[in-house]
Amino acid sequence: MSDDEIATYLGYKGYTIKKENLSVEEQELIRKELTVKPFVPKSSLSQPTPFPIYRESQKKMYIPRFYGQENYGTPEICKIQDTPQLNINFKGDLRDFQKPIVKKYIDEAKKNGGGLLEIHCGAGKTVMALNIIAELKVKTLVIVHKEFLLRQWKERIEQFLPGVKVGRIQGEIIDTEDKEIVIGMLQSLSMKDYPRKLFEQFGLTIIDECHHIGAEVFSRALFTVVSKYMLGLSATMERKDSLSKVFKMFLGPIVYSKPSDNNADVLVKAIFYAHEDEDFSKTVLNYRGHVHYSIMIKKLCEFNRRTEFILKVLKDTLETGGDDRQIMIIAHNKNVLKYLHDAIEHRKIASVGYYVGGMKEQVLKESETKQVIIATYAMAEEALDIKSLTTLVMATPKTDVRQAVGRILRQKHKQALVIDIVDQHEIFQKQWMKRRRYYNKKQYKIICADMVSYKKNKWEDISKKKKFKSVALKDEFLQGKCMIMDD
Repeated sequence: MSDDEIATYLGYKGYTIKKENLSVEEQELIRKELTVKPFVPKSSLSQPTPFPIYRESQKKMYIPRFYGQENYGTPEICKIQDTPQLNINFKGDLRDFQKPIVKKYIDEAKKNGGGLLEIHCGAGKTVMALNIIAELKVKTLVIVHKEFLLRQWKERIEQFLPGVKVGRIQGEIIDTEDKEIVIGMLQSLSMKDYPRKLFEQFGLTIIDECHHIGAEVFSRALFTVVSKYMLGLSATMERKDSLSKVFKMFLGPIVYSKPSDNNADVLVKAIFYAHEDEDFSKTVLNYRGHVHYSIMIKKLCEFNRRTEFILKVLKDTLETGGDDRQIMIIAHNKNVLKYLHDAIEHRKIASVGYYVGGMKEQVLKESETKQVIIATYAMAEEALDIKSLTTLVMATPKTDVRQAVGRILRQKHKQALVIDIVDQHEIFQKQWMKRRRYYNKKQYKIICADMVSYKKNKWEDISKKKKFKSVALKDEFLQGKCMIMDD
């Protein structure tokens, strides 16, 4: 078949359709369907701009691979060349539940070219990905978005694929020659204009924590990298901005989804914090009359009495938990983390280290050995892999804590502990109710105490109670009640 006779093909720019084979209406439909806009709540002060996830020239339209296959069928030819088979061997054994996951992906990849593995924290998705590399035996590009993930991948490669040489693509560094696996930084691939031929050497592309690909800048990387096999990894494939469809169009459908087990031995201690300080108690609204969330979080972080209470809780937890308890404290704001870090260090409460963005690899490794690790949510939720963690303290509230809680479940402990500080403001109460529903769904044991009860070490077990009173929250708090209604 000559090039003139080909209507569609899969190439290094994606699924390609010649415009002469599309009507004007069909071209407009593609432009419409492949122009996406992130969802944001109506209360948001900024409204995002739509952006395209297609490219076009005068004669051709380049669209995401799996969108093309779903809407226009298997391309008539594939211009992506097979890459040489490599001598890559996996050292070790997969766990029983991992074997069918790997097989399912490989079968799907050989049939359709790729897919997504949605696997909960601690289930070993990196190990399964390395086993897939060993099975396919092709040169592989692994894309990560954090420096510490690059380090973690190198460590796992050394452990499970001994002898494999690892290269890197980051900024001006292009180290790919004679390397079986190359780790690329997502930011660099999105922003820098690397030669297209650089990526033609890879037979498999793996995107770790692929739910980040929905963002406009990051999605640019997927126009750059098209290989025979594509694999996306994440513990959660859903994005709050409703752009999960973006990486599914580029990487393929969810091939396997493994929910986390509900039999994890986790104790949640919900501690209700309230204070009569007028400024602290007040809810700040923006000019639209909606709760100004970032200011409210800042208010929590800057209220030192609250931070001192968290330090007391930390000290009590260390005293009752023994030396084998390793605690991670997470928050949104680095200022409150600095206060906590400096206080822990100065008062000699425990050994302590930071785990925040921008730190060098050696310093992060040192922090992993400390009894208390101070981290931002951003770092804690992105595949942080410290198997010795047993306890999570949430110094500021968040609605979705699945990833954060998963960090203390990467290895089975006698009992993992979550300390959930619940603040008096209505916006944070609503977040707590959603977290509580999640805890109940996972069958975690939940006990609660207000500040008075906490000092007396009196806890109420609310694991079986389903109804939560959401009215008159402030008054109930200050009266020292736990605000739980029996069925």
